Amino acid sequence: MKKKSVVFGVGAAIFSAAFWACGSGEVITYDQDLEGTAEFNLGNISDAEVAKAIADCLADTLGCAIEMRNAGPLPTSADGSAQSSSRTQNPTSSNQGPRSSMIQQSSMTFVNQSSSSPTFASSGGAVLQSSSSVYVGPGAEYGSCAPETNPINHGGGTVWKMTKNPSIEGQVIVNASYSWAFDGGATPATSTARGKTNTETIVYATSGVKNATLTFTPPGGTPVAIQCAPLQVNGAAITGCKCAAAASSVDVALGQSASWTVSGCTSRGATITGYTWGGAGVTGSGTTAVGAVAAKGDVVQASVIVENDDNTKQTVTCPAVKAIDSNLPDYEIKVSQGTVTLPAAGEYTVVVSSGGNITQCRMSAQSQQQASITVNSKTYRGQHYIPFGTSGVVDNSWCNSSLSVTTTAPITLQASWN
Repeated sequence: MKKKSVVFGVGAAIFSAAFWACGSGEVITYDQDLEGTAEFNLGNISDAEVAKAIADCLADTLGCAIEMRNAGPLPTSADGSAQSSSRTQNPTSSNQGPRSSMIQQSSMTFVNQSSSSPTFASSGGAVLQSSSSVYVGPGAEYGSCAPETNPINHGGGTVWKMTKNPSIEGQVIVNASYSWAFDGGATPATSTARGKTNTETIVYATSGVKNATLTFTPPGGTPVAIQCAPLQVNGAAITGCKCAAAASSVDVALGQSASWTVSGCTSRGATITGYTWGGAGVTGSGTTAVGAVAAKGDVVQASVIVENDDNTKQTVTCPAVKAIDSNLPDYEIKVSQGTVTLPAAGEYTVVVSSGGNITQCRMSAQSQQQASITVNSKTYRGQHYIPFGTSGVVDNSWCNSSLSVTTTAPITLQASWN
């Protein structure tokens, strides 16, 4: 039954294949997004075998599809390479019947997978049906296109690619014609690559936002213009940017908000011109931004796009800030030398209530293993006894505030004051 699977494979979508063989013999590199099909050499299969295989497959499409999937790797030549996709036939041969008109002339295509009565059609227009079911082509939404690498630097290049709409038949995409147009001084400025300019890297000598349009023409259909996602081409590099949060946690009971500052941005040969902040609940102006929190456990994170006058945009990601609520602490220490045990690695809110009028605050932790403990953005590491600050002496505010504690292991936290 191998010849059946081979013949069926000429016209079906073979998901594990590496090539698509056109009716003309042209070979197109397989691209999963375009659902390409496989290259097969029909060799010396007779017209009778071809006709029987097609009939068998029409009678049992599911069984044929399963057999096709199990047919094994592509046929190879003596040197181990895939055989040619050419289906030329001796013009003096007396066998110029169905094989010539349906197989050699064009690739058979399974074009109605959703129908209970499958339809097969060739790119040459011949149609084979097992019932009166008729294939109806897709609508105007064929897919989208975008650069594979974005952003890039001026003088560099990228490949543009179409990703088909999952509802569109793969054969429609593969057999369509493509016309790409690139603006902004691209080289080359146009391309007719199918689905992906993988053999033509589009190079840009200038910086800025670059656009591309793909005119997609389905087989026998009307051209449709698809506007691709824009490409950012950067000029002079922006370096040195750092974004810092004022604190790793904020207390919603005190009405606090998260805040960040970006600094250190430089651009040799260009001038920094602006900062655009982003993130849920984040508003910013210039080099600073704030983020609102509403309840304990909320996490807010900011990012900022730094721009210069050479059209470069550099995105900087800022640290996340978590909300705590001193009115809803996980644990509380109310007396000097009091302790609380944090039972596992995680994040906790610990309120220390000294009363405020103290001369010195000491804090330490004990663990049965190596631990990393972060208290109010300051991190300490150790095993068994871990003093915070110098010999455990910390800012007096620690003994009269809500602390955000993150630990990598179970710990017992102690606070004392005088």
